[in-house]
Amino acid sequence: IAIAVYAMSSSAQKMFTWGLEGGMNFNSLSFSSEMFKSTNRAGFFVGPKLKARIPIVGLGADASLLYSMNSVAVVTSGVDKTKSLSYLEIPMNVRYSFGLFKVLSMYLATGPQFNYCMSSDKTIAEFYGSANYISRSTWGWNVGGGFEIASHFQVGVTYTIPISNTGEFTAKDIDFKQKTVKVRLAYFF
Repeated sequence: IAIAVYAMSSSAQKMFTWGLEGGMNFNSLSFSSEMFKSTNRAGFFVGPKLKARIPIVGLGADASLLYSMNSVAVVTSGVDKTKSLSYLEIPMNVRYSFGLFKVLSMYLATGPQFNYCMSSDKTIAEFYGSANYISRSTWGWNVGGGFEIASHFQVGVTYTIPISNTGEFTAKDIDFKQKTVKVRLAYFF
């Protein structure tokens, strides 16, 4: 019984790995009207990550719980407004990994991401205006890939395609979505 428990626990350790992830956000807003423009802005993210894999076939999954600070800029009528908004992000991806060398492998990942804006109503109103509708929670779809080094380090890039609207300028009937590129670095224990 002791040998069976040990074998199951060691195989479970190979299937599930915990780590920490952080990196840079590069995001911009896309509007349904040419009246508004947005420039790319940089922010950061950090949080725990769980990676699961099926040992032989290269398939797996990962999920993270990230605190993300996004800097957003909007240009309209020659006025440039910039604000930093904080988000809780939960990306959940299906992965496919394949080895290039003994200590280096490449992965491709895709899956949904849930975002919740944690910034205060006052901060949101200062940037977007209180008469406009801003969605606290949004959905996106991640597409990305990268490299893993010695099963401990992971370097990658992810693009989040917005599914739901970030908000709407109600007086002008203009909706907008936030697009994000993430450069990520993770370490697994």
